[in-house]
Amino acid sequence: MLLVFVVAALAGSVTASAQYSDVYRKGANLYSGDIRLTPEQVYSLLENVEGVTAADWDKARKGFNAGKGMLIGFGSLTGAGLLVTGVGVVGMMVEGVALGIGTAFVAPIAVVAGEDPEITYNSKFRGVTIAGLCATGVGVLGIAAGTTVYCVYKKRMNNIADACNAVPSASLSFGMQRHGVGLALNF
Repeated sequence: MLLVFVVAALAGSVTASAQYSDVYRKGANLYSGDIRLTPEQVYSLLENVEGVTAADWDKARKGFNAGKGMLIGFGSLTGAGLLVTGVGVVGMMVEGVALGIGTAFVAPIAVVAGEDPEITYNSKFRGVTIAGLCATGVGVLGIAAGTTVYCVYKKRMNNIADACNAVPSASLSFGMQRHGVGLALNF
C-alpha cells in the first residue's frame, strides 16, 4: 500500500515537460506535435525551464506581434505612398504635355501678334507627388524598424522553444532495474 502512495506521489511530480515532446514555435504560439498549447499549458511548461519565465514568454509574444503589425501597417503605408506618388507623377506629366502642346500652338500666334508669350508651369499635382514621396519614405523606415522588432522577438521565441525542448524529461518505472527489482525515477 505504501508503494502505491510513493508511486502516485512520484508520478505526480513528473514535470510538465514530460507531457510535451518536440515543442516548436509557429507564429506566436507553441505547438507540441499538431496540438497548439494553451497559455496555461505553456506557463506550466515554463515552470520547469531554467532561466525562462512566463513573463519572458509574454514579452516575446507581444514583441513578435508588434513587429508583425508594424510590417503590415508600414507595408500598407509604403504601398499607398507609391500609388499616390504614381498618380502625382502621371498628373504632372499630363500637365506638362498639355502645356507643351498649348505652347506649340499659342507661342507662334503670340509672336506674330508682337507679344511676348509668358508660359509658366505651375503643376497642381506637385503637392500630391510630395505627399506620396513622404508617405513612401515613412513607410520604408517603418518597415526597417518593424523588421528589426519582428526578427529580434522571433529569435527570442525560438530560443524559448529550444529551451523547452532542452528540459530533461522524467520517467518513472517499477520493475527490473540495474541492481535488482525496484522503483526508478529517470530524468
